[in-house]
Amino acid sequence: MCAVYAFARITDDLGDCSEPAAHRAQWLQWWRQVTAENLSGNDPSGPLVFPDGLKSDSHRRTGKPAPIDLHRHAREILPALRDASTRYQIPSKYLLEIIDGVAADQQKTRFDTYEQLEHYCYLVASAVGLTCLHIWEYDAPLPVAAAIDCGLAFQLTNILRDISEDAQRGRIYLPRQHYQIHGLSEDDFLSPRPDDRLRCLVEDEIERARRLFESGWQVWDSLHPDGRPMFSMMWRTYRMLLDHIAEDPNAAVMRRVGLSRREKYSIVTKHFLPPLFRRLPVPPVEFHSHRVTES
Repeated sequence: MCAVYAFARITDDLGDCSEPAAHRAQWLQWWRQVTAENLSGNDPSGPLVFPDGLKSDSHRRTGKPAPIDLHRHAREILPALRDASTRYQIPSKYLLEIIDGVAADQQKTRFDTYEQLEHYCYLVASAVGLTCLHIWEYDAPLPVAAAIDCGLAFQLTNILRDISEDAQRGRIYLPRQHYQIHGLSEDDFLSPRPDDRLRCLVEDEIERARRLFESGWQVWDSLHPDGRPMFSMMWRTYRMLLDHIAEDPNAAVMRRVGLSRREKYSIVTKHFLPPLFRRLPVPPVEFHSHRVTES
């Protein structure tokens, strides 16, 4: 997990830096090619390979040095990532899709359809989750559909949490086909104010996310015991965040909604103190009953 985190951290840092988009795109492509070359071999202990045309000073392709030393990070991270990939049989496509997700975030600030948003969420969330499931281990077959839905649920929750912040950065992730049904335009996000149409849109997306959460929980049945606490902690964290958004959909449009420190501490302690963890209820039953009561 440390190797995967370090790999994802460097990838995110490249995407989040303040350099021009053209430079970020070229650095990410460099990082992707080096990653692909070094995960494709069968010898995890062999020397790293740097393909022809990819210089250690990658600025020759961009005209400017990368904000981080990619060559050094490749030497430090890729041997561990290659070992983990081999040890846990992580398909290299998932790791490359993590880079593709960061690259996609450089190119797309609007989505016309839900299918486009779904593909984006797969790259930035589900691919990460599928990578983690291989490390946490599972009883075959891997519940791929449920794992993808779980990643979609997490990312859709992030999008609902960050509507205001994203709009300030000129980004609208909710698909046009959804908000136009409610008579909304881009201006309603870029200059938000309490609005029944926005509230109805957010409520629709919350219900969509709830269905994805219920599907995503099916991963639990296949996970090995060592991986269950982490999966459950992440699932419940995002699901609680979605409940907070649902308490006041208009507030989510105006400001970022989050969990309190007390809530975060409670979730962590319940998952890593075995007596408390064993007493946690099964979430789909727990949350489904809560939703029925609300209605």
